[in-house]
Amino acid sequence: MERKEWKGRQGTLVWFWKESGQKEGSPWVICLVSSEEEAGDCADLLGPQLEDAAICCAVVPGGDMASWEEDVADLVYQLRQDPTLDQARSTLTGTVSCADGVWQLASHFPQWFAGVCVVGGYADPYQARALKDVPLLVWTPVQEDTQLRNGTVVSSAEVTVSGLRAVGAGYVETPHQWEELSPQQVWEKAFSQEGGSARWLLSQDRRGQFMVDWVKPGVWCINDFFSSCCYLVEGREKALLIDTGMGEGDLPALVASLTTLPVEVAVTHPHLDHMHWIDQFSKVYLHEKDIALLREDRTKYPAAFKDKDAPLPELLPIEGGSKIDLGGGVVIETLDLPGHTPHSVVFADEFHQCLFTGDAIGSGDIALMICREEEAMDLVAKYREALEAFLPNLPRLRDYTWLGGHVIQENGGDPRQQQSHLQGHSQYFNPIRPKVVKDMIALCDGLLSGQITWTLEPIFMQYHCEYGCAGINFRFL
Repeated sequence: MERKEWKGRQGTLVWFWKESGQKEGSPWVICLVSSEEEAGDCADLLGPQLEDAAICCAVVPGGDMASWEEDVADLVYQLRQDPTLDQARSTLTGTVSCADGVWQLASHFPQWFAGVCVVGGYADPYQARALKDVPLLVWTPVQEDTQLRNGTVVSSAEVTVSGLRAVGAGYVETPHQWEELSPQQVWEKAFSQEGGSARWLLSQDRRGQFMVDWVKPGVWCINDFFSSCCYLVEGREKALLIDTGMGEGDLPALVASLTTLPVEVAVTHPHLDHMHWIDQFSKVYLHEKDIALLREDRTKYPAAFKDKDAPLPELLPIEGGSKIDLGGGVVIETLDLPGHTPHSVVFADEFHQCLFTGDAIGSGDIALMICREEEAMDLVAKYREALEAFLPNLPRLRDYTWLGGHVIQENGGDPRQQQSHLQGHSQYFNPIRPKVVKDMIALCDGLLSGQITWTLEPIFMQYHCEYGCAGINFRFL
């Protein structure tokens, strides 16, 4: 393995790197170690079993993740930008001396890892609950159940797993416990050919995983690997899935595990991260003009169909004012709010007091506008008209729960910082709410008058502008 150095905030972080040999799409494993000697031992054990994967052994001096977490996270984030690596197939593990660090890093960045394998260690049991939807392979050597450290309880691997299961974790595997073996001996068995931990790490892929959160009785949020959110809403006679996200897992099976009712789909707008594989469902509500475009040339929407040759599902046209009756008083009303796309809609649910906004006004960070640069001001003018037409709805929607298409963006648009709230030091929080609509109108006015201008945002190569709690990014074609 090649020895490298990362100039970080705490100091120089040493790490060792093994390429996979693949030009793109390589799975990769991050292994936390406490010394360079451990990195060598880890490479000797894991290298032959992970020939098809890249390996990063990050040296956390003395296993002190409390001091080195930000530097390790910066390194992992930088690796995530490497085009030869598959972001959806990054996994995390560590030696026994860094087991606590594995729990900590995974708990603070759960959406970065397709799977986590840990041997023993202690975790903050409340922070670890962020891992309830992350596949975990947890080896549990004999340990004291809990300890107090600096006035805070930490729990053993076995106790942490019990806590995770208490909040609905369904992807936790706990292989045989060897009471007669030390934690180091358990680690060696876990990563032997017989133990199979290396093979397990290679088999994980976030594309097929979902994170499910209960919003309120009858409403669930389903988050996929791309941080796209779809929402399941129950009535008495049927349920409605608002958008289908971008995940490649078995979404019909997932929603069937949440409701026994027949499920139909309603789409806020036909982008690939909101209208993916709709042919897995029998009935789909879509704006009437988008249906016409889809029927005219379905090849323009390749991500919409899992089976490219299958017949279209039943497409049910909607427009502003259309209502979808789910029974039992649950009626989903369609409201026009174009701009992000020419026919974007939002859905109002009076029964559950929820507004499902898709990408129409962003999700707390920005609304994205895709156009030619010379068309930008015409699009802004039309968007302003749509927002103005939506304004009369605000009094009745004031106390609704506003649910966007990418909830993580209420923590900002910087993917390095979006999970910082799990560490307890978030510097941004902007949930979507009625004020976003009002500030978005003011932002449009400022753009049209020339008082507000955009600036290049190099992370995404988009042009950004903002006013109050509203923002717009332009992606020019």
